Amino acid sequence: LFLERGFEGASLRDICARAGVTTGAFYSNFRAKNDLFCAIVEEDLADYTQIYDGLIGRITRRTMLEDDDEHKVVAYIMEHRDLFKLLFDCAKGSSYEGFKDELLAKFDRTYQEFFDEYATEPVDPRIVRTIVRMKFSQYCEMIYSDYDQGTVWLITERIGRFTKAGFEALLGVQFEGPG
Repeated sequence: LFLERGFEGASLRDICARAGVTTGAFYSNFRAKNDLFCAIVEEDLADYTQIYDGLIGRITRRTMLEDDDEHKVVAYIMEHRDLFKLLFDCAKGSSYEGFKDELLAKFDRTYQEFFDEYATEPVDPRIVRTIVRMKFSQYCEMIYSDYDQGTVWLITERIGRFTKAGFEALLGVQFEGPG
């Protein structure tokens, strides 16, 4: 129901009816509809955050992420498309309403730190923001498309090469390893 109608559009009565429980049974497990929404997304979101933070922490001087690293993120996103659709499109009114903006802000900070660490000269934050939005669009394309896994891997690999070349040109450095 949250995916169909959004958080605000999914009534507690309809949620209970679809789940086959009474509102009393609902309230014995959750204080409010928001608690249910949080219970649906929090564990998977924590797993994604751990994967992302772990990969960012592994970036070392002059080394891009390996293809397998990118594949871990993409595989997780592909396996949890509904999670990201919920958080991006259906969370208005819930405690995750600002999730997409917060995620983009985190990406902005992460990429700016990356660029500041490796660039031979300062990189304008507006350029970083634009690159982040481009990369985010790549992931959204995979979330909202019906691409099969093989197509997703092909796109990821090719965009990885494109991204690596662009980073090297922008930063004035040479990275080791694949894109």
